[in-house]
Amino acid sequence: MQLTEEQLDLLKEIGNIGAGNAATALSTLTGKKVDITVPSAKYVSISDIPFLFDSPEEIVVGIRMTIKRDLIMDILLILDAKTTKMILFSLMNAECKNITQLDPMSESALREIGNIMCGSYITALAEFTNSYLDPSPPELITDMLTGIVSEAMLSTAEYEDNAVFVETSLSVEKLEKIKAHLFLIPGIGTLNEIFGKMGLM
Repeated sequence: MQLTEEQLDLLKEIGNIGAGNAATALSTLTGKKVDITVPSAKYVSISDIPFLFDSPEEIVVGIRMTIKRDLIMDILLILDAKTTKMILFSLMNAECKNITQLDPMSESALREIGNIMCGSYITALAEFTNSYLDPSPPELITDMLTGIVSEAMLSTAEYEDNAVFVETSLSVEKLEKIKAHLFLIPGIGTLNEIFGKMGLM
């Protein structure tokens, strides 16, 4: 399946609305000014996801949520080591030297941040498509990037072989911008349902 520019623009617009909601929620949570933007949305092969990062073999943090009911999909937020450390420090004032040795407080914070960022996209998508979406609790995974992607590919019997990559840029009180990688892995037929509801088929 190939997506048109109009369809990608719609997914980016949903991402921007979700990003605005996520920024408001994170600002409320932390008491800090948070800005989140979505520079682009792309349709990529799941097997190509590791090559969007500097090193396919690097250890990363993934926050994954499974969506059921009207639309079926997984949402996967991937943060590399530098991004994870910057997010924990800038949002939670927490020092992290090694992402493979996260303490329970840092794990909880990352789950909540992932829940807000993924959940805000889910809410925006539900509102755009007038759908009822039932997300699972966020699952935190620390593993090699290729390992996380391989696990995602195990689901391709029920899911598409491609994912929507929503590039996300986050800044906290005008500090250095933080890049996050948000992927929507749609169930078979889910994108057709989304675009059908929006008159873009």
